[in-house]
Amino acid sequence: MAQTATTPAPANPREQASSDSTIAKIFKKLCAYAPLLAGLALMGYAIRVELPIGSALTAALSVLLVQVLPGALVWRSVRPRPGWLVEDLVIGFAIGSVLAIIAQVGAGLAHVQLLSFSPLLVAVALLAAPGSRARILAAQTRALPWWWGPPIAFLFLFMAPQLRSYFRMVPLSWPSGARAPDIDAYLHLALAGQLAHRGPTTFPWVESESLAYHWFSHAWVAQVSQTSTAGLDEVLFRFMPALMPVVVVLSVAIAAVRLTGHAWAGPAAGAIALIGGDLNVVGAISAGFPLTPLSPSLGLGAPMLVGAVLVMALRWKKAMLSGSVFVLPLLALGASGSKGSTLPLVVAGLGLALVAMFVFNRGQIRAVLGDLAMVIGVLIFSVVVVFHGSGAGLHISPTDAAEQTAAARWLGNPQNAYQYFLIFLLAAGGALARGSGALALLFSRSGRRSPTTWLLIGAGVASVGAIVVFAHPGWSQWYFVRTAEPVLALGSVLGLAALADVITERSQRIRLAVTGLVGGLVLVALGPVILGPVQGGAWLRVTGLLGIAALVLVAIAALTWFTATDRAQRLRLTGAALILTVLAGGVYVTVYALRAKPAAPRKPIPMTQTLATSRGEIDAARWIRDHSDVDDVVMSNRHCTTPIEPFNCDSRRFVVAAFSERQVLLEGWTATPMSAKLGPNGRDSISVSYWHQDLQALNDGFIAQPTADGARQLRERGVRWVYVDHTRPYAQSLEPFATLRFQSDGVDVYEFTPGS
Repeated sequence: MAQTATTPAPANPREQASSDSTIAKIFKKLCAYAPLLAGLALMGYAIRVELPIGSALTAALSVLLVQVLPGALVWRSVRPRPGWLVEDLVIGFAIGSVLAIIAQVGAGLAHVQLLSFSPLLVAVALLAAPGSRARILAAQTRALPWWWGPPIAFLFLFMAPQLRSYFRMVPLSWPSGARAPDIDAYLHLALAGQLAHRGPTTFPWVESESLAYHWFSHAWVAQVSQTSTAGLDEVLFRFMPALMPVVVVLSVAIAAVRLTGHAWAGPAAGAIALIGGDLNVVGAISAGFPLTPLSPSLGLGAPMLVGAVLVMALRWKKAMLSGSVFVLPLLALGASGSKGSTLPLVVAGLGLALVAMFVFNRGQIRAVLGDLAMVIGVLIFSVVVVFHGSGAGLHISPTDAAEQTAAARWLGNPQNAYQYFLIFLLAAGGALARGSGALALLFSRSGRRSPTTWLLIGAGVASVGAIVVFAHPGWSQWYFVRTAEPVLALGSVLGLAALADVITERSQRIRLAVTGLVGGLVLVALGPVILGPVQGGAWLRVTGLLGIAALVLVAIAALTWFTATDRAQRLRLTGAALILTVLAGGVYVTVYALRAKPAAPRKPIPMTQTLATSRGEIDAARWIRDHSDVDDVVMSNRHCTTPIEPFNCDSRRFVVAAFSERQVLLEGWTATPMSAKLGPNGRDSISVSYWHQDLQALNDGFIAQPTADGARQLRERGVRWVYVDHTRPYAQSLEPFATLRFQSDGVDVYEFTPGS
């Protein structure tokens, strides 16, 4: 019997629509949570590369409860009523981080670890007081568009190659033998140990020098470690690098949304800050990011800087509630102590804003002047209390500054006035390109009347002025530019938002976007295609490359001007086309820079090689940490990055201080104010000899040839532990003056015998 085929009944249109709606909702939910997933992916990568999962979890919990929670409550009590959860979290992180740093200073100085949790008292107080509790509960939380998440998540993941290189440069551990980690890694670890146990008193690697440094980020690392089960090295070398891309991108993005009122401004500002790039048109690799794990202070200072700018901008609009006057100095102090290059830029921007208000909007003079006085007061406090009046090697020297630019690496050191001009043009122009959009604000009455416009422009200009005037042994004057990148990005996005408000036709916006994308590629590629990329000594070629770039910009301006049908919008359209071209060019340069090879994994090396650090050396220092009191003093016979005589050597040796977490009588002496004073030119401060020769002779002499008098003098200086590194001269035994307590491959650890 034949069977009749049956045709399935057509689906119910309502059921189909419901199914489609469910899929769309799931898709939008995934997009909304994309930043969270990307952030977890970065942390997962850190876990894969040696960060214990338990340490990752407890460190994250510590940040959320002890920093973000009290900071978010402070922010909700003063911010405008409508807001976003992302804003509460990221600005709360900035405020809470400052509270955590202050708490850690007290905990370290008092030797009371429980004080590290004291920011929780701020949360309790705010919730207990009826007035602040009412404000917190009245704060409204709005949702961001679902499409906001994916581009933000992409920006997080964009930093993965940087993390990969850093994790290779700074291995958390290795089985045996010696490796050469990044040269500053153990400097930062030693400072974190100092802030964890003793507070900001002296440099941990040289007891004779008081701690004059931007140490706030190290106090942050110490606070996270002390309030969790994570080790200092785990927080510094793995957890913090994975967290900072999330914090920096979100702070810039949400500030842009708040200042412009446009959701699209968030991803745009994050992209300009992160991948806007230092524009160059000479075919060389260049990229500059507003954060790098190599400088833990740079990333931590960014959300504090953005928060301070946001508070001032909202105060000038009279949008903040009472109490915000206390939040501004708190964020300013945190930014200044985290990165010394931060607050001078804010002061410069406020100074320009004050002058501009005398011309364009006298009604804002009092408000700007008040904030300027407040920020200057914080800066003076930082210089006196945190930096002890030290410039840490920063000095006025345009000659050294020119030789420390990327352009000097490409071309060679300049020899005449014209070559200096080219060097500074490439350096300053390339850095400022990221903020080019802010120029659009100057062509509108409302933009000129807003002090925020001048604050952002002034801070950006001051950052490039710093790299032209100042020099530093470690090229740290370039942190002025890196610090300013979030500010430059905010300025550009505010300018783009102003243009978007007046260029409303869809066809015009599409043409401008295409012009910018194509024009940016032509801007950075045409010259090198015609003349070839820059080479050492090719000064004439650089002139030609700059000339071609100028012609490209003129051509784009002319094309936009003469094809515009609306005469009233010619200036707007032309300005927008040029701004988008410059910004797109910076993006292309950054993408091109990704072609550079990542850092290679650290391989075993001989102990005689520069920066060689062995597991035996680390194990011995860790043993001292685990068997000593926090105020014990350690002495070591190794002072240089290579095991040579410690005179005019590179003294960036911090291994014992970093891993013992104890005060060392004398290990290295670089990065101190005295080394900068004795070596003011170029990189001389890295190789100056130690200035207390008698102390150095006593230290090294005792380990090489111990005597009763040497033991007595060292004991009188408070030394208890002797770390004997076999890469330098040492006696076979320090008996009877000290007792052998521990041995590892290449290191002996002695404890001074009581009464010796």
